[in-house]
Amino acid sequence: MEPSDGELVLAAQAGDAESLTALLMRHRAAMHAVAVAMLGPGPDVEDVVQDASLVALTGIGRIRDPSLARSWLTGTTRNLARARIRRREPLPADLTHLPAPDDLDRRIEEAALRDWVWEAMGGLSEPLHDVVVLRYFSEAASYDTIAATLGIPVGTVRSRLYDARRALVARLRALDTAAADDHSRVTREREEQFTAIVDEYNLGQEPALLAGALADGARLTAAGTDAVFVGPTAIARSLAEDLEAGVQLTLLRVVAGVGLTVVEGIFRNPTESPDHCPPLTTQIYRHRGEEIVSLHLTYSSG
Repeated sequence: MEPSDGELVLAAQAGDAESLTALLMRHRAAMHAVAVAMLGPGPDVEDVVQDASLVALTGIGRIRDPSLARSWLTGTTRNLARARIRRREPLPADLTHLPAPDDLDRRIEEAALRDWVWEAMGGLSEPLHDVVVLRYFSEAASYDTIAATLGIPVGTVRSRLYDARRALVARLRALDTAAADDHSRVTREREEQFTAIVDEYNLGQEPALLAGALADGARLTAAGTDAVFVGPTAIARSLAEDLEAGVQLTLLRVVAGVGLTVVEGIFRNPTESPDHCPPLTTQIYRHRGEEIVSLHLTYSSG
């Protein structure tokens, strides 16, 4: 008795590449039909189906209801076909017509996915790498054409693709884990850094930790003012009024990105000066390596 879609999804999510391959083969005809219905006959159909298969390789863990695998795969194919249709449209001569935010998000996600897959493919052996490139990224996508191009039997093409899919699944998951680990490390380091900076601020001391993290030409700006403070000394002096007044800052969140930290917090003003600072602050820090090169402070009343 053949396993159900749900069983194949659960096995694939647990790392079984054969189950993922079986799932894709089971629904490939449906994915192909969706692509043809939207794009019409032509080479774009196979490209979209292959792209949808790659999305499945990297995103099988996102299926919340394993029994709906067919709908997820055909829906992914439909979304990629829509994206292909949009890419067929000529670029506007007036480049001031920027893509809508949701369209821009889609383009970034597609580029990131392709970059991730290409990085994973770099770890394949040459024979496996060659058949994957031809199968998924060229017009020579059929087994017969790949065999003729590489001078190998069709059976060898099939076996190499099978081995390549298994290797890609393992490699993509390893990259995903490494990326997550790296981001966790950066987040932890930034949280520790800014917690210490805020603790020092709350003690009313000169901001030595902040000053030590600033580049020589670091710039501080704030919303609602044209003032610009340049350099660690000037930036530290700009905080003197708050420190002398006894303003406290409760750290709410530190969001770390590549070259960027977003710090969110709540100011607590002294009783004798209850309106010294607006209650909420969002602070944008830009980094160059380990140094902070700019700070921009914004405030709101909630």
